[in-house]
Amino acid sequence: MKRLIVLLLALGCQYTFGQEFYRLKADVSIKDKLATGAYRLTVGKVYYDKPSLSLSYRLHFPNEETIIIRDTTLYRLNKKDSLMGMQNITIMNEFSIFHLALSGRLSDYGINSGKVNGIYKVEKVEKDNNGRVVTTWKVAEKRLQKTMGKIKMANIDKKLDAIAFYDVTDKLLSQQFFKDYVNIKGVIFPRQVTQISYNTDGSQNIQQTTYKNIFIDENGEDKLYNRIIPVHALPGAGKSPK
Repeated sequence: MKRLIVLLLALGCQYTFGQEFYRLKADVSIKDKLATGAYRLTVGKVYYDKPSLSLSYRLHFPNEETIIIRDTTLYRLNKKDSLMGMQNITIMNEFSIFHLALSGRLSDYGINSGKVNGIYKVEKVEKDNNGRVVTTWKVAEKRLQKTMGKIKMANIDKKLDAIAFYDVTDKLLSQQFFKDYVNIKGVIFPRQVTQISYNTDGSQNIQQTTYKNIFIDENGEDKLYNRIIPVHALPGAGKSPK
């Protein structure tokens, strides 16, 4: 009987860790406090489709619009789905909290896998006064040591509590704090994320994002999870092949 229980537990663990998740949807509220002292509120829904790496925000306040982030491009559509603008960005969806949570890699911010695997290595692990496990990562690749600084992570109960990014002179560039975790179908996700970005003049921008009504692997709404980008917005659109 004891051996049977052990076997069942082992099978249960194997099933849990082997399960894959591919979609996340949530109500989102974003509060910004800018260095100028101005405040900004954005409200809507967010949709993430892991197989296509497609991230979409369908906003209804302060304006009705859709933001689509795919590859390294951000597209803005109005409520009639007409293109209003597009811009290049440096953040990849593979390192969004949506992709990391669905992949079970949020606890170390995906630093041990994917395209950044091997770029950093652990320099130090210690506990702080709050009982958090603080890990300092330094750049391992010599060719990047002149342009990229260290990263510090704080974990509580194997959940990411905070992460800080530094430049090569150890100057703090930005911090993120992850709070109010929930477990939805096996996906561990923070319902509140606060980011503080520091400017060169010492001022800071603060952004607090709150997620509610989170759904994992929801059926339907395929068009919202993987939005079609207007043809004329695609690179090379309108040019005939030669």
